[in-house]
Amino acid sequence: MALILNPGDGPQQHLRLRVAVIAALAVFTAAAYAPLIGAGWVYDDVNLVKPSPALKDLSGLCRSISTDLYSQAAPRLEMSPYWRPLAMASFWLDTRFGEAPGALHVGNILLHALATALLAFVILRRHGGIAGIAAAATAAAWWAFHPQNVEPVAWISCRYDLLCGVALLGLLALPWRPGPFRASLYGLIFLAGLLSKEGFGAMAVVVVAMDFADHRTARDAAPRWVAVAIALAVWVALRAAVGIRSFDLPPPEAVLRILLNFPEAITVYIGRAIVPQPLTISHPYTSGGVFGVAAGAAIFAAFIAAAILWRRQAPSSGTGSRRRNHAGTEAGTAAAVKRPLAVPAAIFLAWFVPVAGAMAMFHEVGERYLYVPSIGLALIVAELVVLAVSARRRIVRVIVPAALGIVIIFGIVRVEQRLPDWKNDDTLWTAAFRVNPLDPLANHYRAISTGRRGDWNEAQRAIEIASRGDPGSGRFATTYAWVLLGKGDAAGAVREAERATILAPYQPDGWYYLAFARHKIGDHEGELAALEKLLEIAPDYPGARRMREIAACEVSGREDCPDTR
Repeated sequence: MALILNPGDGPQQHLRLRVAVIAALAVFTAAAYAPLIGAGWVYDDVNLVKPSPALKDLSGLCRSISTDLYSQAAPRLEMSPYWRPLAMASFWLDTRFGEAPGALHVGNILLHALATALLAFVILRRHGGIAGIAAAATAAAWWAFHPQNVEPVAWISCRYDLLCGVALLGLLALPWRPGPFRASLYGLIFLAGLLSKEGFGAMAVVVVAMDFADHRTARDAAPRWVAVAIALAVWVALRAAVGIRSFDLPPPEAVLRILLNFPEAITVYIGRAIVPQPLTISHPYTSGGVFGVAAGAAIFAAFIAAAILWRRQAPSSGTGSRRRNHAGTEAGTAAAVKRPLAVPAAIFLAWFVPVAGAMAMFHEVGERYLYVPSIGLALIVAELVVLAVSARRRIVRVIVPAALGIVIIFGIVRVEQRLPDWKNDDTLWTAAFRVNPLDPLANHYRAISTGRRGDWNEAQRAIEIASRGDPGSGRFATTYAWVLLGKGDAAGAVREAERATILAPYQPDGWYYLAFARHKIGDHEGELAALEKLLEIAPDYPGARRMREIAACEVSGREDCPDTR
């Protein structure tokens, strides 16, 4: 590995030590998460990953990347604006080396280990000497073993976040060079992030922050900005070429909610970064009201002020803006950073723009949403370690690293305690119940599993708890309708299915159960209308066309209509 070091990094043994630190962090991270290799499918894996044609062969991969995330997995799922071909390609690659789901868990572990190594590399480029080595080891370990980052590593369906983390760190690790060739590399990495997850578009702010932090002129920075803009344009064109629908514009009241969600997301996740919450698959979003918004706005202002005002005098290069290190490699402008908190602040804050939209849509604040922004926090931790190690007072040089060491050990223990909970769906939801017996998602899962066993009374009890916990969930209302149909309460099923189609009009299952329930109560015109809407959303929904033929026959008043439902 050729490291690009800051000018004046020190003797050759520092180079060897840096390489050893990066390698040790990667190996230890992979080893710590190794228990996941024997884990199975959980939660959305069953619907979105397990049935994906990308796991089969090259033609299956082509099918999976030529449609949206939901449709590639199952025709009964709604068409979505999510298109993540790089993740699909990574799934295909994993299964060339082993069987799913084990090979996919290995892929997640290796990506997290790679991200940890890249994070340490980025920190080492920003800080020289022993202080930089201490900062890289401490901050990267804090990030790799933060308890809130277990979910994206343990959950196969979070591959998108892992790839975004690697792409972001790739942008930070790529040494600056002026000119179109190096700019094109930044553009390719940015495009890779977009092809991993739509929210990566927010990281364009980070590219601007990189140039702001390094005091680059607009003329020098322009090629990279153009490359990122081209990457965005290519991404939009590719989406249009494969027919991915665009994101719906939210109504005015939803825009206000999203704007308020942004500072609240900052409040929630800065709190979790400092004091990790009990680990569970479900964190329902409950607004903090005025306090949550005000606290988030204050944190936002503090980050912006620190990004602008906190300056560090860079070592003199002695020969202009660039020089070569002792290994003969041209050093980038990392040593010339004047505003060291600009990039970390941009990373942390920008990612919560798409998160605010997800909070409004899904009514939850998932642990996975912290994975990318916590990279920014890790860079801030590195700055604090450098300041502590360089402090004049010995007590500061001892206490700060020791405190962080304790935090890291605590994180490793919590990570190892949490990994067995991701063995399968049963262990996952059992863990969620331990944290909160009223957990909405856990009770939703219990309703489905008990309903499949035919225990409809227990299923109704569980879905009622879930619905009370998140009354705005269309998915829960859909399951409630299914449960009531199982109990023979067709009128109640109509009520819940109608609520589901209002809360989530884009979800086909709600329209399917509405049609089925209306058929049960003899409302064949309503049944036909629901089926027309269902086929508009999901043209390939299994059995829907046959149901429409039967419903049309029933509406016509014929007495010889078949009923195969």
